[in-house]
Amino acid sequence: MKSEEEPTTDSASESLDQSEVQTLVELQLSEVDMLQSMFPGPRELVVDDPSVLCDLRDFAEGRITLLPPRLEFVINLDVEKGQLSMSVNLPHQYPAVQPTVFVRSQTLSREAQHRLNQDLLTHLKTIQEGDLCIGPAVTWLQEKGGTFFEDYPQMENAEDASVETKDDKFARLWIYSHHIYSKIKRKDILDLSREFDLTGFCLPGKPGIICVEGHSQNTEDWWHKVRSWNWQKILCKKREEVNISNDQDLSAFRRFSTFEELGSENNIRVKNGGFHVNMGDVFRYLEEHECGYVFKDYFGISGRPT
Repeated sequence: MKSEEEPTTDSASESLDQSEVQTLVELQLSEVDMLQSMFPGPRELVVDDPSVLCDLRDFAEGRITLLPPRLEFVINLDVEKGQLSMSVNLPHQYPAVQPTVFVRSQTLSREAQHRLNQDLLTHLKTIQEGDLCIGPAVTWLQEKGGTFFEDYPQMENAEDASVETKDDKFARLWIYSHHIYSKIKRKDILDLSREFDLTGFCLPGKPGIICVEGHSQNTEDWWHKVRSWNWQKILCKKREEVNISNDQDLSAFRRFSTFEELGSENNIRVKNGGFHVNMGDVFRYLEEHECGYVFKDYFGISGRPT
């Protein structure tokens, strides 16, 4: 069964033989089975690509030898005084290594979310190496998550969570990724950009391109979070900064009015089963936003519309 994400191999998995990786994948699947029984609702536990579960089972049982993509899913939790959403990315060698876990809430301030994730990471480090830890992370959130709504001011709406601190620089980051297919990553990128009051775009596919612009500290905080996720390859290709004064409106420096995911609505044509986009359309979009110059930074050649 073909997955939306290309098969990738964790570097640590390369040092393990197939039977060892199969054993680790079996443990992952047993934990997911347990979590699905705990959260049976259609929006409680959401697997990014359900076909990956089938592929992992086939791999664990020896029906295929090609290592499938990593498993990614989101668990949506109701806790006292609020809701939490935990994004999970399981490396192939989990539980021998820690997973990537990130928690957010539409009604928590950025400070509260940061503290919550730091405290959760500290808790995960207390779990014995090699033990399954997503279940214990859920238990910790159910027990402790509500306190973060009590200890920090609660936002009245999602837009309030992007209240900016004083910053005398405007920045625009141009990010390049080997590919962006994961629906969970794409949603998290959108959510984080709104959380940090950033405008720009995300172009999914192969390659994946992201532009974020706003207060420089907000772009740095966004980039710090995004690059910590599991990627085959991701880097900042270009960084633009300009000093701003107190009497200048930030919107005057923005090239994009919102943050959006590009696709057919922007007349970006997709080919080869959704893996590749028409680069001429991408260049045209950049030109429309006075950013055509960055095409050469990404691809080493001057672009032209088609």
